[in-house]
Amino acid sequence: MTKASIFLGKIKLGWCTSCNLPLLDETPCGICGNNAEKIQVSPPGDFRPSFSKDLERIRKVIDEQYGETVGRKLIPDDKIVLLNKVSYSDHMDEVIIDGRVVGNIRFNPYSKSWQFVPKIIGARRLWQAGCSKWIKVDKGAVEPIIKGANILGPGVTDCSEDIQEGDQVIVVSPNNEVIATGTAKRNATDILMKIKGIVVKPREYGAPGDTFILRGGQNWEDVVDANKEILRKYEKDAIDFIHKVCKSYNKPVTVAFSGGKDSLVTLLLTLKALGKNFWILFVDTGVEFRETVDYTHNVVKELGLAEKLLERKVNPDTFWRLSEKFGPPGRDYRICCKSVKLGPTSLLIEENFPDGCLTFIGQRRYESEARAREKKVSVNPWVSKQVSATPIQDWTALHVWLYIFQQKVPYNPLYNKGFIRIGCWPCPASKLAEFEMLREEYPENWEKLRNVLEKWRREYNFPKEWIDYGFWRWKNLPEGQFKLIEELKITQNIKRRPLTKEKLRFKIEEVPPTLKEKEYSLKVVFNCTFDMEQIANFSNILGKVKYLPELGFIQIEMDDSICKIFKEGNFTVIAKSPGNAKKICKNVASIIIRAMRCLGCGSCIPWYGSCNAFSLKEGKLRIIESRCTHCSSCLEAPCTALYANT
Repeated sequence: MTKASIFLGKIKLGWCTSCNLPLLDETPCGICGNNAEKIQVSPPGDFRPSFSKDLERIRKVIDEQYGETVGRKLIPDDKIVLLNKVSYSDHMDEVIIDGRVVGNIRFNPYSKSWQFVPKIIGARRLWQAGCSKWIKVDKGAVEPIIKGANILGPGVTDCSEDIQEGDQVIVVSPNNEVIATGTAKRNATDILMKIKGIVVKPREYGAPGDTFILRGGQNWEDVVDANKEILRKYEKDAIDFIHKVCKSYNKPVTVAFSGGKDSLVTLLLTLKALGKNFWILFVDTGVEFRETVDYTHNVVKELGLAEKLLERKVNPDTFWRLSEKFGPPGRDYRICCKSVKLGPTSLLIEENFPDGCLTFIGQRRYESEARAREKKVSVNPWVSKQVSATPIQDWTALHVWLYIFQQKVPYNPLYNKGFIRIGCWPCPASKLAEFEMLREEYPENWEKLRNVLEKWRREYNFPKEWIDYGFWRWKNLPEGQFKLIEELKITQNIKRRPLTKEKLRFKIEEVPPTLKEKEYSLKVVFNCTFDMEQIANFSNILGKVKYLPELGFIQIEMDDSICKIFKEGNFTVIAKSPGNAKKICKNVASIIIRAMRCLGCGSCIPWYGSCNAFSLKEGKLRIIESRCTHCSSCLEAPCTALYANT
């Protein structure tokens, strides 16, 4: 279930064992001056603080597994606890305390529950805290186990009575020293019978050692003080970058704000670099948490930037209309991003900065492989009039959080509720763990999403596991999900969503030659009837349009070609060559899909340059016929409807 580790950049974390504080970039401690000790953690190394809800969850899980009060003994109140997100089939964090990884807290997609998986140093601390789930072996088994051997039935002398198969257990020697931790392959009753075979498969093992418990009493202000010099350097580098980019691009300056930690730091840095000489872009997608919208308004007001906020509110029904028409969005089917985020962002920029703008965004390489590959300055094809620049590209989450703590600026309260990412709450990029948090904290939101998914589950004839285990988050399931399907013994084919009646499909048929020489004809047949008024309007893109609504007929006259569109759901093209006929067929089919499935997201409008022939009317794109020059260049514009119809 564990994925291969991913390196997205240098792992920037050390530890001052004297002050018992984490240090960024393994720099000397800003309090005592001691050098940082390098700690062994897994990539990518995007460390973050453990907030109150995180600590509550970790302690609760430890108590459930190893006995009441054990969680607080392992994770006390007076120490700094870091979480490091690592590769796994769902969500998993390394839990770091005293400069050591004491274990992993993970959401098991099979059981849909949280588990604590102790490292051997964590197992030693659990044993010292008086935990259950232990197995004691005889003297002869100690040496082989220390070298990595499985724990076998005949070598066991005793165990706690609460062990069940699959539990995370601790293996101790006759001298009560922890020598291994791993997964129980039998329950306590069978273990004590000393039946031959494997009792525990070790995950970690080694000779008895120190628990390495350091003094407590630290807080996050101490962590900021210990890292003040490195924070000053990162701030300076980011501000220098902002100045440099502003000089390179003679455009109005904006900051993209989402309500999350990264965009907050980007906003603070831009404010320090430029004063109030910039604007803030915020898109309320209609599926934001209420806290995020309220927080955005509050924080910009607190920073004295309320008059600088440019906000676009997306109709709250847009996401759901999109899902109703095309099915649920997916990680490999990001129709929602195009319609409720990128499209409205394009419109916001078009309305306020028709010649484009420079936007500083809170993007970091440690977030994902895709973002690690991104350049620090780039242009998104879906937001063509925006030049994006990333001043915190090389920051880890801990750099971000310490900067927020240092600046003493309020952050989104959702982080205190245990949410890891801030964004649209139905996002298919979320882990199962995050949807479990959504179900617990916002049951009405979860039920709304579940009802939509249930409709499509029935449409696709999928089992209930399609919703329960998050398979809906892909249009075509990746290989990594097949093991879960096998484990759940799902026999129905859910690897790919079937086609639905909402998809527009067409086939091209050759038409017998006409009596005229050098003419070539093609007929294209769709699987639906046409919305002729909308198609007639869009057809202006290609040429002169003649529309006879009483006959259900549209004719498009182009240079040396003619297209005839019929309400029944087909059109014919007459052209001078096969190549030209096929090209026109492709363009007309594109126009029909755009017209029939237009969602009014506006992502295409900024592509139209200075022609000024497009407007949004009643939630749909409309072409102003008197202004259209039939240049057809707008066929290259991105379109959510086309994207969704693939």
